[in-house]
Parts: sequence; structure tokens; C-alpha cells
Amino acid sequence: MILTVEQRDEMLARLSEEQQSYLLDQMTRGRRTIFANAMAKEKGAHVPADAEPEDIEILLNEWIYKGYIDAGKVSPELKCECGRSLRYQHHVQHKSSGQVMKFGIEHLKEHLGIDASIVAVIIKGFDAVDYELDEMLLKIENGWQIDPELIQADMTPEIMVPLSLGLPLLDKQIRKLKQRAAQKLQPAAAERPIIVPQPVKPAITDIFSWQEDAAAAAQKVDDFELPYELQGPTRKFLESRVKSARVICELLIENHRAPSARFITNKPKMFLPVCRYIESLKGIQLQSANSDDRYYSF
Repeated sequence: MILTVEQRDEMLARLSEEQQSYLLDQMTRGRRTIFANAMAKEKGAHVPADAEPEDIEILLNEWIYKGYIDAGKVSPELKCECGRSLRYQHHVQHKSSGQVMKFGIEHLKEHLGIDASIVAVIIKGFDAVDYELDEMLLKIENGWQIDPELIQADMTPEIMVPLSLGLPLLDKQIRKLKQRAAQKLQPAAAERPIIVPQPVKPAITDIFSWQEDAAAAAQKVDDFELPYELQGPTRKFLESRVKSARVICELLIENHRAPSARFITNKPKMFLPVCRYIESLKGIQLQSANSDDRYYSF
């Protein structure tokens, strides 16, 4: 946290209602993603940090993050499950039972019974979300303006929406714009369609990451083909609007007995066959891609 709570409240109060609504919605979404990612990791799934929370939550069977209430100050009307008065009250819901619990972040472990190391990851992630809000507020105070050379016609909603509201971009968003500008000069392999070469030796490495161990990444050429029994479930996940290929891999492993072998980066070795199958389907659009994941719309 860069700003004090009082400084943050004062800066937020100077923004328009639309700007405030956007920033607070982004904070909730950021916390939701952090929580879902940590809970998925606890059950053994591995998904990129920038996966959509809706995708990650499909992997979860228990608690999902629903949002929080900010009372503006510690209030007796906002209580933790233990009875303590709160300013910030976090809400989670159990997917199976529908039970909703409300508590202060410090009592996350006690009320949900999750491992202390996972709680630490969640709290650290929530702090990072606060830090990003502070970053934006300070940029507003300092009159931040986007570099005109970074403005592109095909910018994603993640970039366009805050700019249209007169809000600054985060440093990480600016880095993405610079990367995209560089990729337009020389397109990255991850942005091109997946084409399988016909090698003399029946072994390849994971083309989506240059950091994989070569021995661990070796696969047979036949492994490029997604088994028939996994094609139907993959299509159903796409139809249910799961965008992330990594999340689809985790769902196939958990629910359809797909091969669970992984590279040393924890990326499933079936990632490439899944992507190749998805991109063979009519009506599929590749929304974005990087070395960790590929995102589709159907």
C-alpha cells in the first residue's frame, strides 16, 4: 500500500461516479481472481495469474469470492463472523451449499479452514490490488497522459475502457502495449496459428515456453492429436464460455481423466493438443495469446 486509507478515500471522492464505479469494480474483480487462483492452486490446478475469474471458478468445488463492502469506517453494522466490527467485510459463497460467509480478511483461515500458506497468498494478492489502485490514483493526481505512440486501433477493452473514462493505465498495461507494438513489427510465435512440423525425429519441445527443460518437454508426434474422447468435453467447455486453454486442460485432467503429465513450469503437456483441436473448430476466434496461455471465443 502506497497511500493511507484516508488519502485513498480523499482521492477517490474527487473522481466522477462512473470513474469510482469502474475502479471499485476492478478491485472486486482483482480480488476475485486472486482468491480463485489461490483456491485452485490448493487443489493442485495450475492456471496463469491473468486467467478470467469465471474460468478459474469452474475448477472450484467449494468457496468463491463474491465481493466486499466498504463501510467508510469501522462500523458496528458491519460484522465479522466472530462478531468483530469491520470497515471492510469480505463475502465468500460455497458453490455446493450456497452458504455465504462474511468476515474481515484477518480471519480468512479461521472461518474457511484453508491452509495458512494459501491465506498468505490471498492476503498478499489483495494487497497488490490495493497497490494498483494507489498507482492509478497517484497517476491521476500527477496528470498522467498516455504516450500517443502507444495508441493502437485494436486495443483491448482492458485498455480502452479506462482510457475512455479519463483514467490512467497501470504500468503492467503499458508494458503490454509496448509488447504488442513490438510484436506488430515482428509477430511472436504464440500469436500465429499452431502449425505442427513434420520432424525427422518424433520429438518436440513445448513451443509456448523457451524455459522448459528439453528432456521433460519431449513428446511423440502422436501426442499432438487430442484423443477423440476428450474432443467433445473440450467443445462443451468452449460452448460454456471457458476462454482459457490452460483452464480447459485442468478441467479435462480433473473431470475426464486426461493425461496429467506436466512440463517443469507446471503447464500440462496436453496444452498443445488442446490448442490445436480448438483452433481446428469452425467459429473459433483467438482473442489473445502469450507463452503461458491462449484465450478463445466461440
